[in-house]
Amino acid sequence: MELTLPAEPVALAPGVPTRVPVQVRNPYARQLDLRIYLARGRAAGWATVEPETIRLVPGQTAEIGVFLTTPPEQPPSSSLVPFTVHAEEVATGEPAGFATALLTVALPVPVAGDMIARPGQRYAYDLRLVNGTGQPASLLVTAELDPPGGALQVQPDTVLLRPGSAVAVGVRAKPKRHLIGTPQKYSVVVKVRDGYDTERPPYLTEVATGTRKPRVSSLFAGIVAVVLALGATVAIVLQGTGIRLPFLDRGKATPVAQVTVGRPYALIDVFPHRGADGGRTAADAALARLVGAGMPVRLVDSLSSDVLADEGAGFWVLLQDGFGTAEAAQQFCDQWRPVAPKCQVTS
Repeated sequence: MELTLPAEPVALAPGVPTRVPVQVRNPYARQLDLRIYLARGRAAGWATVEPETIRLVPGQTAEIGVFLTTPPEQPPSSSLVPFTVHAEEVATGEPAGFATALLTVALPVPVAGDMIARPGQRYAYDLRLVNGTGQPASLLVTAELDPPGGALQVQPDTVLLRPGSAVAVGVRAKPKRHLIGTPQKYSVVVKVRDGYDTERPPYLTEVATGTRKPRVSSLFAGIVAVVLALGATVAIVLQGTGIRLPFLDRGKATPVAQVTVGRPYALIDVFPHRGADGGRTAADAALARLVGAGMPVRLVDSLSSDVLADEGAGFWVLLQDGFGTAEAAQQFCDQWRPVAPKCQVTS
């Protein structure tokens, strides 16, 4: 006779019935009529077996339930208590098999809930929490983005949830947005913990997923690259015929001085060369804001560096370099994330 119990310890909550599944298999060539019971001990006084008797034909496997209910006043304990499930033949009382597992009495989980997207608002969610126990629950709500980057706000992040009450926690995300590429998948992972013991495993973990579009799609970037390539080809042909191209002459008259950008570097923001001032006003305003916040940062023309990408007319690039390792650059981004949320490491 083969009996199988869960390999992991069974966690019981005071006064709450817990079903423990028991797999029973008849490996013999004859039919067996069995009675299932628990060996003497503390767990036997808490146990009810359903069904108590079972008939198995040769080779058959079935599942029965052992329901364990501790007294409501049973104090929680981290110690593990063994309990043994026996099977005996109904007709003769002969032992047919047994199996042993472990149990522990833990505090009940005081909160349940789910997270849903907030209608009409991108990257915003409502986490609904309910306390179905008879005790108040102090809760800490935390959130993180996967992959890391961007910004998150949880409000409120601490909650005192009274017995039978419910509350809604607002979660607002701003996933990191790439400059060029395809839409990137992201996850918002929200965890609800014991407000007095944050080292305990979370009571509840909820995950929301979505996608974040880049600033410029790969298709659009490809079209721009093709147009620019055709324009360059036409310019070469026209120059060969002797036709003057004023915009090419301007480029020759004001060459861009080359600057050095060291890898790895922290890419903070990018402003395309466009508009009447070539994007310089917007870049200077962003530079002034960051410098005013105390952040060390450089403004570099992508046309002046072989390290920076300069598709199309080029870019004004806010960056910081001089890091010995990518980890040091990442620490810089993490430090200044509140004022430069787009900061990312380029190696």
